[in-house]
Amino acid sequence: MKPTLRFLPALCFMLSALVLAWLAYTPGLKGSFLFDDAANLPALGASGRVDNAAALLRYLTSGHADPTGRPVAVASFLLDARDWPASPLPFKRTNLLIHLLNGALLFLVLRRMGQALNLEAARIVWSAAIGSSAWLLHPFFVSTVLYIVQREAMLPATFALLALLCSFRSRTAWQNGRSRAGLVWLVLGVGGCSLLAFLAKANGMLVPLLVVLTHALLAPSDTTPGFRKAVLLILGPLAALPVVYVTWFALASIGEPPIPIRGWTVTQRLMTEPAILVDYVRQLWLLKITDSNLLHDDVLAATSLTTPWYTGLCVAAVLVAVLAAWHTRKRHPAVSLTILFFLAGHLMESSSPALELYFEHRNYLPAMLMFWPLGIVLTRPRSGAVALIGGGAIAFLLTSLSFANASLWGRPLDQATAWANAHPGSARAQAYAAQMELSAGRYMAASRRIEAAANRFRGEPQIALNQIDIHCAQGQMASGDLSYAREALRTAQREPGPLLLNWFEQATTSARAGNCGGLTRAALESILDAADANPRIAAIPGRRQDVLHARGAIALAWAEPDKALDLFNRALAALPVPSTALEQAAMLGRSGFPSHGERHLEYFSSFAPSGVHSWRDGMPWVHDRVLSMQGYWPNEIAHLRATLVSAQARDQ
Repeated sequence: MKPTLRFLPALCFMLSALVLAWLAYTPGLKGSFLFDDAANLPALGASGRVDNAAALLRYLTSGHADPTGRPVAVASFLLDARDWPASPLPFKRTNLLIHLLNGALLFLVLRRMGQALNLEAARIVWSAAIGSSAWLLHPFFVSTVLYIVQREAMLPATFALLALLCSFRSRTAWQNGRSRAGLVWLVLGVGGCSLLAFLAKANGMLVPLLVVLTHALLAPSDTTPGFRKAVLLILGPLAALPVVYVTWFALASIGEPPIPIRGWTVTQRLMTEPAILVDYVRQLWLLKITDSNLLHDDVLAATSLTTPWYTGLCVAAVLVAVLAAWHTRKRHPAVSLTILFFLAGHLMESSSPALELYFEHRNYLPAMLMFWPLGIVLTRPRSGAVALIGGGAIAFLLTSLSFANASLWGRPLDQATAWANAHPGSARAQAYAAQMELSAGRYMAASRRIEAAANRFRGEPQIALNQIDIHCAQGQMASGDLSYAREALRTAQREPGPLLLNWFEQATTSARAGNCGGLTRAALESILDAADANPRIAAIPGRRQDVLHARGAIALAWAEPDKALDLFNRALAALPVPSTALEQAAMLGRSGFPSHGERHLEYFSSFAPSGVHSWRDGMPWVHDRVLSMQGYWPNEIAHLRATLVSAQARDQ
């Protein structure tokens, strides 16, 4: 039958979708750095400008997320800057270009999948164009693209798509009797892309599983026995690795107490994630409009299959989806593959590993096939007009929603307040919005927001400490600020991470200058006493070091160098790392006590010269070895020691 759909219009449709995506995202390119950007990107300048081989090696091994350190993603940031600080615009622009590349690659992958289903030629191209453009333009991925650090979620998708294309080339080669070429495409192509995906982020480990699923469900009868055997022998063990890993992690965590930084157990996380998967699907199908929020601490862990009430229903829904997809795999292979691809793509981040409960970016790769079955339905025979009109309407709707979301990303203050208003149960969202309002000079709005949050979140240090900041910006702490801060630090269910030390750095300066009524040295020390009394904080060496360091900084601010040196020494003993020793010695020198700084470096030399990390830590251990090989820390310490000695000579 002569197809009523045409090849060229479908290509034009796809090209138009790429242009629309660029236009929709452009307003968001004006946005700023956010949250984890500040924890990752400063590595670009942490040991000097990356302009020589030694600096490059230090930078490439500086990653601390995942055992791999994500060196491929880390390397990609060099496209945008070689030093720090830097402008966010180049980073965001590169993210957008990667997103457009992924949209184009997805079109090619869906086209090959349509060929595997033996669809009509023009229908293959149209369904691929509709499916890939819907994913490309979907507002759910605005936060992934415009949140710079989530390039680490985008690059594994790039390599997964390339791996799928290589697998289809391998399959075609086998079908044409070129088994040697097929083996090369499978081993070097799929294997190489899988490795690059894994080195971009740990969930790249899923790529072999996704490839195996794809070829198992799409017209397996047309695949030669040689290809099936090669996939089984080469990719099968790799596909099983993530399944074994998450299963082992789940079994090993049975009966374990809540994780200090999370506040929930792994078992509770496993019960919670099915409901989150259902929520992701609702947003992907626009049954719930996404707001591209990054702050999801209002998502609470389930404590049983009936608390919340929908927990058991969502667990059952996921199980039914798996069984239904497998049962209908021969009658509806595209739908079955879409379901299983989505769930398999979530295997690492939505199961037992103790990550935060909810993030939109986790759907970037798993949802890539989500709209392909819709494209197949819209392009059924004799429905060319339906395909064009339906695909166009979908593209227009998604572009409009993405443009609205991206526009908000270009207005950080409006973005922060919109997130806070949409998520009143998120302490992070309230604290962030109040900070942004304070930075914009909206003191009354910030006060109202933080005071309302203080009434709701009694055990949240970020609310308590921000409330002090906001009231101090107006010159005077409120009567209950100090008692609330002590209560929040003493009773916090999750350890506060670097928040505590970061806050004390500026609070100590403010208290010493007398800029805020009520913020005194005694007040600061009483807050630290409360933090010391919290077992969740005291149990972590890094947090113990933070508390002692903050006490030392307070003593130094009040010109008590002997006390400051003793506290810095104790802080260093809690976690003896050279970066801390250098920072504390430099603080002593800058404050006019270079001899104390030199004595602090001498104290650090009493510790065994070993790295902080073991080989089990992966890339951080490699980074320690690189620094040791280059003599980096001895050189830095010698340079600082010489500076301190010179300062002493000038003082004499």
